Amino acid sequence: MRLPFSFGLLFIIASVLHPSSVLAGENITVSGLSSKIFEKIIRVDCDVNYELDDRVKEALRNGIEMTFIFEVEIRQENIYWIDLLISHFQREFQIKYHALSKQFVMIEMENHKERSFPDLYSAFYYQHQIRNVELANVGLLDIEQDYYFKARARLVSENLPLPLRIKSYVSTDWRPSSGWIKWPM
Repeated sequence: MRLPFSFGLLFIIASVLHPSSVLAGENITVSGLSSKIFEKIIRVDCDVNYELDDRVKEALRNGIEMTFIFEVEIRQENIYWIDLLISHFQREFQIKYHALSKQFVMIEMENHKERSFPDLYSAFYYQHQIRNVELANVGLLDIEQDYYFKARARLVSENLPLPLRIKSYVSTDWRPSSGWIKWPM
């Protein structure tokens, strides 16, 4: 049986306006943004706090593997078009619960290192401080241009199992993100 177009449209509007998506707050925050130049390399430090919804924590405890990404960029301001991307850094990690050892296992994707933690707090605290991220050589920048940094941290909802991925389309609880944070260079 095919649903009338108006009913389908009503479902989409109701999904978007559902209270859980409207009332949910940001669960990941990026703070303490700072930059420095060391040996002609621009380096960035910041802190990321992961305060996830109880349903997301429960899914992790029940064995659902989740991927988180931290990104930071240098962009050149452009008044006529899209700001130019100068440099981009991404740190990606997966976290899952290992039932036999009763430990949370975190896998850093860039080097495939695995670390075990007794609880979620410890696992996310390990990823809390981002230090000395090398972004670009100072020689790449034009002194007459204006530049800025952008950073964000988020759960990659596209990697969730299908039932949770569908929930992520209608509820921000399943799409925690800091949003892009911008600060001047």
